[in-house]
Amino acid sequence: MSRWIKNFILRMLCFFVSVFYRMNRKKIFFRAYNGLRYACNPRAISEKMHEMDPDMEIVWSLNDVNDVAEIPDYVRIVKKKSFAEYRELFTSKFWVLNAGIMIPCKRKGQIYMDTWHGDRAFKNVDKTSDGSSLLSEAYKCADVILSGSDYGDEIIRRSLNPYAEILRCGSPRNDVFFQDYTHKADSVRKALNLEGFDKILTYAPTFRGNGVAADMLDFSYLADELEKRDGKKWGILIRQHHKVKMLPEWKTDSRIVDASKYPEMQDLLLISDVVISDYSSLVGDYVLLNRPVVLYVPDLDDYKSSRGLNFDVEKSPFKYAKNAKDLFQTIIDFNESDAPENCKQILDFYGHVCETGHASEQACQWILDRV
Repeated sequence: MSRWIKNFILRMLCFFVSVFYRMNRKKIFFRAYNGLRYACNPRAISEKMHEMDPDMEIVWSLNDVNDVAEIPDYVRIVKKKSFAEYRELFTSKFWVLNAGIMIPCKRKGQIYMDTWHGDRAFKNVDKTSDGSSLLSEAYKCADVILSGSDYGDEIIRRSLNPYAEILRCGSPRNDVFFQDYTHKADSVRKALNLEGFDKILTYAPTFRGNGVAADMLDFSYLADELEKRDGKKWGILIRQHHKVKMLPEWKTDSRIVDASKYPEMQDLLLISDVVISDYSSLVGDYVLLNRPVVLYVPDLDDYKSSRGLNFDVEKSPFKYAKNAKDLFQTIIDFNESDAPENCKQILDFYGHVCETGHASEQACQWILDRV
């Protein structure tokens, strides 16, 4: 079905709902990662909103309406692309999303907040043949977009929406990093059966566009070397992107745990003592914890030419390696006491990072001021 036909149908749905249903100024429609899961910045705002105003109606759109393990009872769930979803969408005064929405219109008076999911993103936003952003259509209805840095502001203006208001509050999903998360970390370790490990290393590569997993690495060897180094038992978490499958070879060592289906990435960062990633914006979040992070980028040259990056990794403050030998040696030799200074350099690189632990509250207050 062509985009023109889809937009026509959506406009008719909006018109139909507008005629037969009133808009509710005390209702918020939430969706994260296009309905993938109850997670990320929208989840943090949803939970904070219920805390600040329990009378606010909260609706979530999900691909799988049976995936409700961590969803509170006060949340109403609708299936994505159902009539119920469009009814809730066009009767909610507020929308809170994190990946844009391919909707050509809103009702008069509706307000759309997008939190994005990569304020400190590496990857270029895909472009059309005429050089315009493929995400520009998904963000053209946005009234306000959350940012946490000068760098984030630039990405929003260049690739998402040059006219939307920018709310400089940081990423709500990162608020947990500024709280006492001891109990939270213990519960995450228990949920993943990691209580027997002293230290955790997480490998979380991003999606490369071809649907295959990232390079196979000998994490058993790395765990052995780390245990020799400090005499502590290391567990390895593998967090693959949701569009790729876990490599079965990684499951042969009991110290290696597949955390790909765990719903909240920030929980995994909380319990990680070291993180390996590549071009994922999660490293821009993780450095807030002042812990070691290393980029594994064996395909850096190909990635730069095919997908494109927003900055030159080799000229940035990030520690990186282009092959497994250098990666493992960098991690084994890394002095944890040097991590805070390296993390500060990375945050300074992004420019005026404004993560304070109050992003959810600020986003909610912005909404409540407009009820």
